[in-house]
Amino acid sequence: MKKHHLLLAFSVSAVFFAGCRSTTTIFDPATTRTGIRQEGSVSSEEMREVTAAAVESAMTNPRFSQFLRQYQQEKADAYARPVVKLDRVINDTDDPDLNVGEITDMLNEALLNAGKVDVTLAEGADRTAAIAASRELEDDENFDQSTVAQRGTLQAARLVLRPKVTSSTIADDGRRVVVRTFVMDMADIKTGLVMWRFTKQLGFIKEKGTFGW
Repeated sequence: MKKHHLLLAFSVSAVFFAGCRSTTTIFDPATTRTGIRQEGSVSSEEMREVTAAAVESAMTNPRFSQFLRQYQQEKADAYARPVVKLDRVINDTDDPDLNVGEITDMLNEALLNAGKVDVTLAEGADRTAAIAASRELEDDENFDQSTVAQRGTLQAARLVLRPKVTSSTIADDGRRVVVRTFVMDMADIKTGLVMWRFTKQLGFIKEKGTFGW
């Protein structure tokens, strides 16, 4: 009888621990689409999906192509690339802690990989203090002055890219509709004219469960 109880207890314990055990799946966020959406935050998957589509749209836009031809004629260089300044991402979502820096990094990568523009780190949201610090070596006698960056060599941006993320939530009849809107526009700093604008919405519908949302 005691043996029977021990076997039963062992079986129950085995079932319990089996139920507590979780499964971990390793995947590459850059190539795998899970389709998972959360109400209060924007996922890296959404950011990558939008930034890739946005940059592809910008680089193939007829007005940008026309601008690029005119810019190369101005520079008398068929391979000249205009410099783009990434503006700070405007966060108009209901997530004040949204990592907008991730959007900037993805845009930076996609723009560079497109091969048609250069991205500046001397101005804009992606500005780095390391550039300014490295240029302050002209009075340091420990450095070979022929290797120190001289004044007047930084290239100012010709284009500015401004990203924005908004969100809206509507609840009705046991359903909640969540829509996030990604907006980007690119303008010529010389003229102030917008040459390209991109809008993409990602949304999902959440059904109310037995025990609430």
